[in-house]
Amino acid sequence: MAVMPKEVQDAFNQMKNIVLATATPDGVPNADPMGMKKVIDAETVYISDQFFNKTLANLKENQKVAITFWGDEGAYQIHGTATYINEGEQFEELKAWVDGCFAAMGAPITAKGGVLVHVDELFTCSPGPNAGAKLA
Repeated sequence: MAVMPKEVQDAFNQMKNIVLATATPDGVPNADPMGMKKVIDAETVYISDQFFNKTLANLKENQKVAITFWGDEGAYQIHGTATYINEGEQFEELKAWVDGCFAAMGAPITAKGGVLVHVDELFTCSPGPNAGAKLA
């Protein structure tokens, strides 16, 4: 597993949206914007599921994912292995956080599950001579 430096963790948490890419077992890609996410620790991020359809179908068959995020803080891509959760103590804690965020926005949306992504590799996506360089 790769370890995300603090500046990458901060960038992930500060981005309004990220892109989560999944694929079917035979390689048909799917990439969707995600907004309800957070760093769990230096090796794990969480992305909440409110509306996963193709994403969830892909995750059931292929747990390898890519996450891309960019902003003033930099541009990064995570290659990781996803574990879908929709029960248990950790999920209930994350669900309470997600549901609270939506309630604060006045949105009648709740989490039905989520993905813990364990970071396998980390790359920079910032333009320039080091674009695509492996960071971890």
